[in-house]
Amino acid sequence: MKILALQGSPRKKGNTNRVLDEMIKGAQGNGHEVIKYYLEKLDINPCSGCEICAKGKDCRYDDDGAEIIDQLAQGASVILASPIYFGQMTAQAKTIVDRFYSIFNNPDKKFSGKAAMIFTHAYPDKDIYEPYIKLTEAQPFLNNTELEYIETLEVAGVKFIGDADKAEDDLKKAYEIGQKF
Repeated sequence: MKILALQGSPRKKGNTNRVLDEMIKGAQGNGHEVIKYYLEKLDINPCSGCEICAKGKDCRYDDDGAEIIDQLAQGASVILASPIYFGQMTAQAKTIVDRFYSIFNNPDKKFSGKAAMIFTHAYPDKDIYEPYIKLTEAQPFLNNTELEYIETLEVAGVKFIGDADKAEDDLKKAYEIGQKF
């Protein structure tokens, strides 16, 4: 199985990336091919709402996002990883998630892989972001894709680079979720 690991943090060596790497190791341990994308480094236009996809056509943007979307439409699975900044996923992560619409809205395309998410944040408790995380699981994954949703891993209290290394239980859980692909 091909898995796209979408790293939505602008910190290439930050906590989100550390946790994502553990999930990738779990998936690779089961023999899956994982392609990691650092969204910060890619040219991805935001969805313009032009509705060309509703006519069975590819997204109007021929950018790095199109490469990701094409692979998802061909059956790739996805891991979306993002820190929570100001209560939501990063702009980099949200931009590609909005482009998922070009598959959902296209009568000739569909998702068929698996999906998981990782959220990291500095707040020490997990309760504060639970409503946002549940909404993000539902929209787009549970409500608008045919992806088999595996699980979301929330890693709290990781503010400074290197904090995730101390979150041993969460790193173990990331690896276990990766093995579910």
